[in-house]
Amino acid sequence: MTDVWGALAQSLPAASTLTTAYTVPTAKHATVEVIICNRSGPANIRLSHAIAGASDTGAQYLLYDFALGAGETKSTARFTVRATDVLRVYSDTGTVSFNVNGIEESD
Repeated sequence: MTDVWGALAQSLPAASTLTTAYTVPTAKHATVEVIICNRSGPANIRLSHAIAGASDTGAQYLLYDFALGAGETKSTARFTVRATDVLRVYSDTGTVSFNVNGIEESD
C-alpha cells in the first residue's frame, strides 16, 4: 500500500465536545504532529492519545486545559501512533482548529 504524507486529518470540534480527530488505519503506523489554531478569544484545549482506541482516561492526555490566546497557534512535538490508535481533541469554545500532519506508513 502507498504511504501517505501531509495532512492526515482536520477537526473543528463543537464547544466542550471531546471529538475523534484521527484514527490510524489498520496495518499502518504514523508519525504525526498536531497544529492547533485558536481563531477567536481565549480557549482551553485538550489533546489525547488513546492507544488502540481505548475509552477516554486521564492517562491519555498530552495537553489538558492548555490555555491558548486569541490568534495563537500551538504545535506539538512529533510522535508515533500505531494502528487503531485514536487522537481526540477538545476546546471549550468551538473556535479552535486541529490539524494532524505527518506520514502514514504500512506496517
